Amino acid sequence: MVDLSQTQLCCIYFCDQPLTFAAPMTDTDMLRHHDLRVTALRLDLLRILRGSDRALTHQEVESRLKVEADRVSVFRSLNAFEEAGLVHRVLDARGTSCFAPCGDACGHGHHNDAHAHFRCNTCGHVFCLEAVELPKVSLPKGFKLTSGQLQLEGTCNSCK
Repeated sequence: MVDLSQTQLCCIYFCDQPLTFAAPMTDTDMLRHHDLRVTALRLDLLRILRGSDRALTHQEVESRLKVEADRVSVFRSLNAFEEAGLVHRVLDARGTSCFAPCGDACGHGHHNDAHAHFRCNTCGHVFCLEAVELPKVSLPKGFKLTSGQLQLEGTCNSCK
């Protein structure tokens, strides 16, 4: 099955008939799609985050950079990504912010990442569990839900 979550449609003509297919969205396209300025730092940050199988701390992201950048620029870019709906933030066991790419449902000023997170008790890494959705919750009259998280804990595949 082809994942069309981060694609844009392209059309070509073959025998005068349009043929539509999905082409992966480049990192540059992703930044522009979220109204973010394209810089070498932001492209590198996006490469790092999209290439990871788990949520990463600011320090982990910074250590993987290929471009030269100061700590404040990395922090500001990660915050801009979060505001634009490119990444979401989740806390690790120490309460440190970790960043992971958002799904298509997120956009500027709102996040709709209704999935669970798994935190390994051994290594402390946090993983997005996209297939595990948040349960529907019935709140008492007058209550208004603004956000929710489901954090599961145990031992990850690498630590078992």
